[in-house]
Amino acid sequence: MKKTIFFIDRALPCLFLCKKVTSDLLSSRKINSENVLVVEKNKLLVQNLSLLSLREIKLEWLRRKKSIQFVLVLAFCTLSISAQEKNKVRPMAIGDKVTDFTISKIYNYKVSSTSFSKLKGKAMILDFWATFCSACIKEFPKMQSMQKQYDKNLQIVLVNTYSKDTENVLRDFLAEQKSQIPDFSLPIVQSDSTLRGMFPVKSMPHYLWIGADGRIKAITRADQITTSNIERLIAGLTLNLKPKKD
Repeated sequence: MKKTIFFIDRALPCLFLCKKVTSDLLSSRKINSENVLVVEKNKLLVQNLSLLSLREIKLEWLRRKKSIQFVLVLAFCTLSISAQEKNKVRPMAIGDKVTDFTISKIYNYKVSSTSFSKLKGKAMILDFWATFCSACIKEFPKMQSMQKQYDKNLQIVLVNTYSKDTENVLRDFLAEQKSQIPDFSLPIVQSDSTLRGMFPVKSMPHYLWIGADGRIKAITRADQITTSNIERLIAGLTLNLKPKKD
């Protein structure tokens, strides 16, 4: 940039000087070869300085263009990383307040998709299972009984964890359960990456207890699903439950 200013600073005075000298010489009565030579030299000097100035301006423009491109790329990368960090799913633990998320595929429920925030207000138990988990399925009649008994204050949700349990598989499974369990009303949620990221499960049966305040109170096995423990969950009392260890 300093070179550019230098050449412009010298080119402009020369340009004005050239015009003045040329005008004086051409207006004089004595126009000879020497005067013409002076005029041509002045023109050539200004042209050279102008070319140098133009070249420096172009170089400066290219340098600034590259700098702007670099800044834009850097800003884009920063925003992309920030967006990725923002969208990164963090595993939930006991004591955490469950962040709102969309449940996109629900079967045996009044709506086919909803947000977690719309399910709050009741105590919840998320029952993580898969169609290959016979120990999980064995507990479904008891879970249905608990849901029926505490329906006004409790919502039990069967959260599938197996990616190969497709919609067709789950619908067939649901039809089978309805034929075996009278008034089977437990919602079934199909597995997705958000649920697997928020609630990682290493072994099943796996039960996640959530208070009406939206906080995770406990993570247990099936033996902790009792009427007394559920009543404490609904009442918002401390749960002294044996934690599940994978």
